[in-house]
Amino acid sequence: MTRYTPKATALTAALSLTASIAMAGTAAADFSLEGEQIEVIVPYSPGGAADAYGRFISAQLGKFLPGSPTVIVRNAPGAGAIAGTNGFQQDADPDGLTLLVTSTSTLMNALLEDPRVKYDLSTMTPVVVNPLGMMVYGHESLGIEDVGGLADLGGDTPLRSGAHTPTSADLVQLIEFHILGLDVTPIFGLQRADAKQAFERGEISISYDNPLSYNTYVAPMVESGIAMPLYAMGYVDSSGERVRDPAFPDLPTFPEAAETVLGEAPSGPAYDAWQTMFFSRVMASKAVLLPEGTPDEIVAAYQAAAEEMAQDPEFIAETEKMFGGYPTLTGAEAKDRWLAALKFDDEARAWLYGWLEESFGVSR
Repeated sequence: MTRYTPKATALTAALSLTASIAMAGTAAADFSLEGEQIEVIVPYSPGGAADAYGRFISAQLGKFLPGSPTVIVRNAPGAGAIAGTNGFQQDADPDGLTLLVTSTSTLMNALLEDPRVKYDLSTMTPVVVNPLGMMVYGHESLGIEDVGGLADLGGDTPLRSGAHTPTSADLVQLIEFHILGLDVTPIFGLQRADAKQAFERGEISISYDNPLSYNTYVAPMVESGIAMPLYAMGYVDSSGERVRDPAFPDLPTFPEAAETVLGEAPSGPAYDAWQTMFFSRVMASKAVLLPEGTPDEIVAAYQAAAEEMAQDPEFIAETEKMFGGYPTLTGAEAKDRWLAALKFDDEARAWLYGWLEESFGVSR
């Protein structure tokens, strides 16, 4: 299996994007944002991860936009990112002067058909998409050394995990635990920082984090023997192949973990639901979008700027600090990963709604 490495991906991107940048640059040659002000809508409160991403990516992208426009960020929180995203859908003019920042919850709200959602993410055009992986680890009290040990636990060993709500981004890991046949009781109302503290105290026995949180908070617990890394969700490389997470190349992907635990490759509506959630959780974790109806020449100008930004050494160094070495996706690859995160077939959705109601009393 071919494995992704940040260095290899950056080199491949640098070579393969040269022609597309030239083509996009030609299409957008007459478009300029000189003297304009770009407003970037962040539908989250100031100070969180999505806000930090929005401010970072906005400042970086502004350096490469034609005409060097002023770029400002406006927070529009409310209803779990629904209010600001609805406003963007309804009010943003397709003139290149308004952008939207999204995070996993923006996608989850739409995928789960929250009745408050009035936006259609499939009509918007991704300028950049930033993946961010997720890995799962177990507590020393479980007495297992790797993911194979989960097979011995099965459904006979009660486990606890920390989660925010049944329909938050934590849903992805709850589906994984179900597929693996584990008896996991989620303790709702916990943010990831709360869950890490509860894990360290031994109050929960299985947890999960992204690479940045892992390096800061979880790695010391691994070194002290409190935590044992089990598996990562995985990654899809530029060729579309599912590979191991570049931040955790020694950990099996979830499909590999499931095959180890179950004795066969995962399949069925639960796994189909997981696959859509995988793209929304990992491959399209963060994104910047243009509104519906944006003319081709404006899209081309933004894509050219994004592709130039993605190859800038300073930007690459900064994103490595923020995302742990995952590449910034642009152009056709960004669009493909974005649409995959929105693809939910009827059978998988019906299974998910039934499971949510049966397991957590959540009706849809």
